Amino acid sequence: MKKLLIKIKNKFLQKKIDNSITSLSSKIREFKKPIRKVGFIVDSELEIDYLDIVRLTENIGLKEKDLKVVSYSKTVFNDPFYKMRVSDESINFFGNINSADANEFISYDYDLLINYFGKNKILSLISSKSNAKFRVGFEKSNPKLNDIIFKNIYNNFGKFSNQLVKYLKILK
Repeated sequence: MKKLLIKIKNKFLQKKIDNSITSLSSKIREFKKPIRKVGFIVDSELEIDYLDIVRLTENIGLKEKDLKVVSYSKTVFNDPFYKMRVSDESINFFGNINSADANEFISYDYDLLINYFGKNKILSLISSKSNAKFRVGFEKSNPKLNDIIFKNIYNNFGKFSNQLVKYLKILK
C-alpha cells in the first residue's frame, strides 16, 4: 500500500514538473548582461560547499548579497546550506510546494539560475517555477530546464565553475 501511495505521489509531482516546464518553454529566455542577481539550486549530496558558491559569484563579478541559494537535503544534519533548505517534505502529496524556503526562493527574479543537481524531481520543480532570464545546469537533469548544459563535469565544481565563467565572458 505504501509503495502505491509513493508511486501516485511521484506521478502527481511529475505532472506538476511537466506542466511547469511547458509553461517555462513559452517564456522568452535570453542571456543579457549585466548579471545582477544569481539563484543557485544545489543538491547538498554533491561535493560542494557554500564558500565555493560565493567564490563563483565573485568570479562572475557579484557580491554574496546578490546571491540566493536553496539546497536539497534528506536531513538537516548534513546540509551545509542551512539558510534556505528543501527536503522530500517540501512537496505535498499532490506535487505542490509547501515549503516557505522554496516559495521564497522562487519569488525572486534572477538574471542567472544555476541548477547544480542531477535527477532530483523536487529541485527540478523549484527550478521550473523560478523566474530566471538564463539557466545553466547538467546533462543529468532535465534538459528543458537549462539554456546551457554542461557535460562530463557533473559533481566537479572546480571544472564547472571555470567553464561557466568562461562561457559567461563569451556571451553578450
